[in-house]
Amino acid sequence: MRRLFQFALSAVALATAAAPMHAQERAPRAAIATAALAPRQMPTGRYMFTSTDDDGDQTTGTVSWTGQQMRIDMDRSARGRRRNSDGVTVSADARRSEYMLVDFGSNVVRTVKPREKEISEIPLATFEQIIGKALGMVGSVVQMQVRDAGIIAKDVGPGGEVAGVPTHQFRVIEEYNVRIGVFGMSAEEKHHRVVTDYWVPTQASVPRNPLFEVMMRSASATAQQDATHQANVARARAALFVMSPLKAVVAVNETGEATKRSTIEVTSLSSASPDAALFVLPSGYRVKKNDMNFSL
Repeated sequence: MRRLFQFALSAVALATAAAPMHAQERAPRAAIATAALAPRQMPTGRYMFTSTDDDGDQTTGTVSWTGQQMRIDMDRSARGRRRNSDGVTVSADARRSEYMLVDFGSNVVRTVKPREKEISEIPLATFEQIIGKALGMVGSVVQMQVRDAGIIAKDVGPGGEVAGVPTHQFRVIEEYNVRIGVFGMSAEEKHHRVVTDYWVPTQASVPRNPLFEVMMRSASATAQQDATHQANVARARAALFVMSPLKAVVAVNETGEATKRSTIEVTSLSSASPDAALFVLPSGYRVKKNDMNFSL
């Protein structure tokens, strides 16, 4: 999973971009619980999370929420890739001051950029599908064809504790073939297998984190323009669990490539009420509608 995304999408591009796409879906197969796991959501709280991958990239962050308001602060490292036990070194000048405010009442994500004194606004649903939208913008140059897509959903069983919270483990397996063409010239068709394991709290849960959705789904970016496949993935997950997972491990295998893994995990969780000032938009900033330009 790449830890750096740069998106600059105008309102017109978001509304009109779409790459040629065809799919032949197999009916999803599932071995699932009789009812989706849906624990009560904590009304307020705060947690810290870490995202890592096999390339050594790391992102840490803090999520605070109250009611229908959420704030996401991230600390990105411009790490040097090391192959020893020293781990990741965070450069002070690589830390950014941007943060996200999510309003679940109006279903809007706002990225606040203090350095530029700008606020970028985008609909929540569009934000969670941002990678597919970005790929759609290159449809006149790159054509993607997804075929033989299928899904298997599994109830794995008790998942142990994550951040001190009991969890249940679920697994969603996606398999599909992708053929990518450039300027009308077709390349070799490749088989993709994406296995995502989720650890979902069995008691009080945290609200959905749209940034987690982007990070978890980036592994299957090439299939995100296939509306049928995406709808089947959403249904498979919804049949297993409703609330946000505390941990996800994504393993991606592509024909001829080594398996790559990435992990997103909540590392600490508190029910303490955050300061109300955290959710107040700064005044005097320029607001850019339907714009997305952020870094992970």
